[in-house]
Amino acid sequence: MPRKTAAAIDHEIDVLQAQITILNRREHDFVRILDDMARLRDSVKSESMALASQVTALQRQRNPINWLPSELLIQIFLSLAEDDSDSSSVLAYNPSPVIISHVCQKWRKLAFDSSIMWSRISFTCRKWFASPVCTFMDRSGLSLLDVTFSPPPYHVDDLDAAAHEKLASQGLINTLSPQLFRVRSITFQCTCLASMRLMVETLVDNLHELKSLRSLDLSITDLRSSFALTRLLAWDELGKQHVSEMPSVLTRLRLQQLPLRLIPSWLLRPVRTLELSYPSPRSQRASPYVLRMSHVHRFLSFTPEIQHLVLIEATSLRDVVLAGSTEGQTENQYVVVSPIELPKLRTLTWKLAYPRDVHTFMSFFALPTLERWDILVADSPSKRNDVSMLRGNHWHEPDSYIQAEPLSGVLSMNALKELYVSCQDGDSLISSLRQFLFPKLEQLEFAHAGKCPPDCEHKHPLPRLDYIFRDPRLPHLTHFTLSHLDVFAGHGKLMLSYMPNLISLTLISCTGLDNMLQALAEAYGCAPDAERKDGRGCGVRVCPKLQEIALWSCHDFEFKSLSAVVYARAQPPGNVLTEVRKDAPSTDVVSAVLGRKIRPLKKSRVTSVQGGASPAKSRTQSPSDVSSTLIPIEEALRPVRIACVHVDDCPQLTEDEALSLEDFGTVVVYR
Repeated sequence: MPRKTAAAIDHEIDVLQAQITILNRREHDFVRILDDMARLRDSVKSESMALASQVTALQRQRNPINWLPSELLIQIFLSLAEDDSDSSSVLAYNPSPVIISHVCQKWRKLAFDSSIMWSRISFTCRKWFASPVCTFMDRSGLSLLDVTFSPPPYHVDDLDAAAHEKLASQGLINTLSPQLFRVRSITFQCTCLASMRLMVETLVDNLHELKSLRSLDLSITDLRSSFALTRLLAWDELGKQHVSEMPSVLTRLRLQQLPLRLIPSWLLRPVRTLELSYPSPRSQRASPYVLRMSHVHRFLSFTPEIQHLVLIEATSLRDVVLAGSTEGQTENQYVVVSPIELPKLRTLTWKLAYPRDVHTFMSFFALPTLERWDILVADSPSKRNDVSMLRGNHWHEPDSYIQAEPLSGVLSMNALKELYVSCQDGDSLISSLRQFLFPKLEQLEFAHAGKCPPDCEHKHPLPRLDYIFRDPRLPHLTHFTLSHLDVFAGHGKLMLSYMPNLISLTLISCTGLDNMLQALAEAYGCAPDAERKDGRGCGVRVCPKLQEIALWSCHDFEFKSLSAVVYARAQPPGNVLTEVRKDAPSTDVVSAVLGRKIRPLKKSRVTSVQGGASPAKSRTQSPSDVSSTLIPIEEALRPVRIACVHVDDCPQLTEDEALSLEDFGTVVVYR
């Protein structure tokens, strides 16, 4: 085969290069076409996804929950996360945020974006595992933490359970230690005293880190716990001086069965709400903690900002005496103290207080601003089995509670406006309140606190008001409530006569009401009627300013008694006095109404400058003096109309009878 020349070779190369160029151009065209098709595909895909999103959004609009904006949904989620009323959960942590985050993608995103939802760290298991606590702390971001440790209770002799609880408390404390600066509240409930010791040590050793702690709840749940093998009784953090750069911000403190001296005084100064729960021991174990009056007295001296005080069976063993008191002088071991003033205390709630201990405890404190007092008086046991359970005023009777000496002195609650008393019998009511004065009382409630079935026929008599109070006069009282009590005949009228400014009367499941209603309907006097040529009743004897009557589950009064009350106070104001006066002197008006002659007072005698007695000059009484003496009479003759009557669960009263009272201008609520 002949060899190709150079020119032929070059020609063939040029041809091949031209073909390659054409193929490259065609390849570029195909790539461009493919890119255009890919763009078209992506455009179609994105448009399809957008349409699918619109379909999903339209489908979501069928559910009303999706109508809410995200901000409102977050608030609902926070409320659910803070609600711990569901006690059926067996999980060791708060399940609400986890459940919310597993509903849908939108809720999951909202849950993860709301760090405050994960700030409530709750551990309710006796065996420790750190994963849920660590997860909640990571998702909470920098939000303030609310920590709750409440493992299930167990018998105090179960050593294995106590060991597991101690390990769980130690694990929780170690996990929280680096983040104590953002802990806002601590609720620590345990059965094992060793667990509580760990918690107290952590608080005492890290006071400078508790910059955000606003609420502290320390509770020993088992009343049979013994302090014999612990150091909790020997500690006295209350008297130590704790130096910190920042003041404490703690505003709420609750202690149950915990020695008061364990709490550092640095934490107490800003406290505004304090709850002390110290039920009596249920066993005869050695070294139970006994609340002593000296501890309470000293503890409250470090709480100048306290505004709300709650006592649950917190009657203390009296181991101190007041300065100037004659009681206990023969007992040299008792320390003499002065009353502590709590200048900002406004409300006091005391549950299960023994009658004879009330005055004793209250006498150790000066309460110049106390406005509300809610007290539940318990029955006094005739004997107490253990000397450590002796509390209150018992100097020489270690085995007897009833034979304690009567206390001396009267306490005047000058600022008290609301008093709510629950008791189990009339004697305890008298014993607990007899040595108090209430000059400014505006709201008063007496209730029977015993457990009675709905059909119980046993009556609980209400003592006379002058037996309950040293001074029964209540000139400022406007609201009065009786619950599950029996009012004796005659006692109701006497009681109401001490309440001239009463506006609202509420009676709940009470008996003996007919006499009270008859007293409210009793006329003050008799006004002459020219047409009938005789007299008719006018005015009322008691409570001329009464405007509201509420009767709940009261079955022993008649409709005519209630109707008489409304009718007696429904007369147009001024008609009676207008008919009687007719240019008559004031004394004649009163004489005509009362049906007897009102004689003017005798002329007074004045002492001369030289000291001898000389007859005073005759002088006439000014009109202003006459009107001022007739103010109570005019109030009685012009009573306020009954504005509203509430009737609930009173089967002897028909709805038609109740609604007939509206003819007198009274609003009736019948159920």
